[in-house]
Amino acid sequence: MTTRTQTSFTDKRTLLNKVDALLTGGPEFLCETITVHGNVKDANGEYMTEELELFYRDPVECVCELMGNPAFRDSLHYVPERVFEDKKRTERIYNEMWMANWWWDLQASPMIMIKSKLPAGATICPVILASDKTRLSQFSGDKVAWPVYLTIGNIPKATRRKVSARANILLGYLPISKLKCFSAGTRKAQGWQLFHYCMRTILSRMVVAGASGVDILCADGGIRKVFPILAAYVADFPEQALVACVKENWCPICKCYPEDRGDPLATIFADDPGTLFRCPEDHMQHIVTNSADKAGPRDDVGIREVRQPFWEILPHCDIFRCLTPDILHQLHKGVFKDHLCSWCMKVATHPETDARFQAVPSHPSVRHFKKGISSISQWSGTEYKNMEKVFVGLMAGALPPQALKAARAVLDFVYLSQYPSHTTTTLNCLQDALDRFHRYKEAFVHSKIREHFQIPKLHMIEHYVESIMSRGTADGFNTELPERLHIDFSKVGYRASSRKDFIIQMTRWLTRQEKIHSFGSFLSSHSPDEPDVDDEDCEENLGQDTVGRTYHIAKRPGFPNTSVSRIINEFGAPEFIPALTAFLRFNLPRCTLDLSVYTRLPVYKRISFMLRLIQQIDDTVIKDVVRATPRVPRRGRTPEVPEHFDTVLIHYGTNAQETGALGYRVGRVRTIFRLPSHIEYPHPLVYVEWYTEFRQPSTGVDMYTVSPTQGKGHAAVVSVQSIRRSCHLIPRFGEKIDRTMTTENSLERSKQFYVSEFTDLYTYQFFND
Repeated sequence: MTTRTQTSFTDKRTLLNKVDALLTGGPEFLCETITVHGNVKDANGEYMTEELELFYRDPVECVCELMGNPAFRDSLHYVPERVFEDKKRTERIYNEMWMANWWWDLQASPMIMIKSKLPAGATICPVILASDKTRLSQFSGDKVAWPVYLTIGNIPKATRRKVSARANILLGYLPISKLKCFSAGTRKAQGWQLFHYCMRTILSRMVVAGASGVDILCADGGIRKVFPILAAYVADFPEQALVACVKENWCPICKCYPEDRGDPLATIFADDPGTLFRCPEDHMQHIVTNSADKAGPRDDVGIREVRQPFWEILPHCDIFRCLTPDILHQLHKGVFKDHLCSWCMKVATHPETDARFQAVPSHPSVRHFKKGISSISQWSGTEYKNMEKVFVGLMAGALPPQALKAARAVLDFVYLSQYPSHTTTTLNCLQDALDRFHRYKEAFVHSKIREHFQIPKLHMIEHYVESIMSRGTADGFNTELPERLHIDFSKVGYRASSRKDFIIQMTRWLTRQEKIHSFGSFLSSHSPDEPDVDDEDCEENLGQDTVGRTYHIAKRPGFPNTSVSRIINEFGAPEFIPALTAFLRFNLPRCTLDLSVYTRLPVYKRISFMLRLIQQIDDTVIKDVVRATPRVPRRGRTPEVPEHFDTVLIHYGTNAQETGALGYRVGRVRTIFRLPSHIEYPHPLVYVEWYTEFRQPSTGVDMYTVSPTQGKGHAAVVSVQSIRRSCHLIPRFGEKIDRTMTTENSLERSKQFYVSEFTDLYTYQFFND
């Protein structure tokens, strides 16, 4: 191959040498050997020692790499902003880090700048760190890595969340050791010291840069005096306690006592709100006082005795306020799955809960738990989120009213916390959801499920509102991103290694990958633009409705040339002919279509709507699929495929609005089709069966209730322009579920349904704005 293509290398070694010689790539990895002196003597009577290797990069060089990356030229922000929805500036918008208070107070406030000695015209670079241990070996072995990642708040969070955008840099690998050179009683404390020593070593160059600034050539060509300052630290709860040097039964952010964690912050610190948050200066004073007294760790505020925390030397850094919300571990896994779901299952019983999950009607974006949830042994974030989508509707009737209201409050908090953009109003709603939970949580005590609510993760959500106002919305700091970064920065590199002395091999592999990517980006930026390839035959047809939502439908129908007779019988559309006749009479009065059971039409399996969040600041788009497919019987070894006729929200009457349920009605789609080609009508049509109109939401679940309509006018043909989006109906099971109900027949057998508000963020905003 090398002879035929005339490459400049002859084998793998010469190829890797050429890659290593490339000038492109990220900052160089450094290695420091750390000698740990233990307190346990060996067989010779000498104290044991252990040598560990710390691989890391210069964080200032990493900041320069990100600030100067041409790929971020149009998205980097260098100054803070205050954005308002109204002209009177009463409705503040909190979204990106530069829209929040911390950056504004530090850079734009004259008094703060004088106090912190930042020069006029200083450009702040908010440094965001993340660290998390991850297992490298699969099935067997104990190979573990402890990567530390770095990104900056000048880059939009949507870009930071895209791994392919390369807006996150691997800052280093922390050494992992069992520290057998120490006695069993001191190993844990020495592990804390080792972590902070390593982080102190890694971030040492940020001390001078954060205090005096560093000149950086930015992506827009300007040279700025940049001050890299640690602004946020993304970690799960145990690591947050490690970073803050606080015991795990204490809050790493505030001074709340463990026995008070079940109460609202406004109640705990009602007498002196100024003492709420921990202070780095007070923390260090406690350690100094403790060292002078030669006593153990101070228990009055839960401080761990770490002599030199890494954040002590960082300028303008309040580490306790840097700890950000963790939606994955604190909300999805912690408050919801480990606590709320467990409490509710004990009240409703496991068999009853499993039967309800098994009978949930199918929906494209909702997972069906065909065996229930009590038998699941390995959970992931996907399972938690899918349970949340149906939990409140399923538990209605099986829980006492007060417990159901508490569950609804928790789900409101979970969904509001995930908003990509908050306003003053939505933050008030977030706080109100938390207050409602505290108001109704005693229902679980009355049911003898709980005796107290002194739960660390439950207390941590008390700080969400303040954190969003200070650093930006919580979706920009979710620990799901570090979990995903582990794949590219640790796991793939480990698989490419020899499994022996693998950390240095992983750094070398990652350096080469970065050089190849940078060199490819350089070639692409200097090569002439190539003409776009016409992929029209492979693309779907696009359409747009009256309010600008885009819908996608297949270019070729899944059921071409389908007779009306088949639509009536197999698709369950008995009123198809009169419904289509009425539609044509009203919308196409001059149409001469001779409609009969022999008429043939192109019928489609599904249609997709591309939805944007109502509070639109970023480019978040949700793909919403609506299906209409009949049952496919079993053939040989191929199993039967059940029918899927989804329900949708349809503009109904003249009161339909862009937000809220007013003027909308639920319909079940039985057929998606187009008119024959000789009839000019631009949009596909759907045959729907109506449900009753919306009335007042049901008490407790706070969701609308609908029922199938009967008799004349229970079905109609409407244009896809009239469809707002899909919706998910959850049967009202009552106190006990009918065990004959299944996911295939629950839409037919149930008489009343809850319209779920938790299918996704778009649906939640639609019903609650």
